[in-house]
Amino acid sequence: MEAIKSTVFRYWSEHASSFNARASHIEFAQEWAAVLAQAVPMPPARDVVDLGTGTGACALILAALGHRVTAVDGADGMLVQARQNAEAMGVDVRFVQGDVDDPKLPLASWDVICARNLFWTLPDPSRTLATIRGLLRPGGVLLFSDGVWRDPADPAGASDTTYGDVNDSLPFYGGIELADAEALLNRNGFGDIRHWHHLFATHPYPKPTPRRFFVLTASPISTPGAVETTT
Repeated sequence: MEAIKSTVFRYWSEHASSFNARASHIEFAQEWAAVLAQAVPMPPARDVVDLGTGTGACALILAALGHRVTAVDGADGMLVQARQNAEAMGVDVRFVQGDVDDPKLPLASWDVICARNLFWTLPDPSRTLATIRGLLRPGGVLLFSDGVWRDPADPAGASDTTYGDVNDSLPFYGGIELADAEALLNRNGFGDIRHWHHLFATHPYPKPTPRRFFVLTASPISTPGAVETTT
């Protein structure tokens, strides 16, 4: 497990310097801000953790909206870029290098946990969801966004990201469909799923062909079972 994670961290550190040029949260920052402002409304200001923040992703936007944000990533190269982005934007974000499955943060202390384009890099998604449940306060929410990055029907549009020999060890390496994300949440004790991706005025992943993606929020439930889904 640790060898798999180290390979993923190394890949993203090596590609961090060029990532902003193609990052959706940079190119479509206003669109992401408009949607996240509805998914995580102000007031009140929330205590937020952005897991797998990359070059800032949700962290920069939510901090700019007025929330108190801690951002975690295992790739030191990504955090270098994220800190530079935060400084350029003039936002206050606490950055932590760490494993999303063991971020060394206080338990039951956070209102919102963000996981944007994270789950396709994870060797054990259920373990990560257990970590998220432990971090959230009662009434807290998971903000979960991902998409389909390798579509057999659209080989020309597939992501060129490859981790070599560990690709097959990542259950969602090709990406994740909305229905599969909801099923994963259901199995791991999350409910009250709400969709936000329909609020985008402009598709945030338009090239080379529009990708299927989602943005949702979900909350831990005391007893895993049926999930109430709203759109």
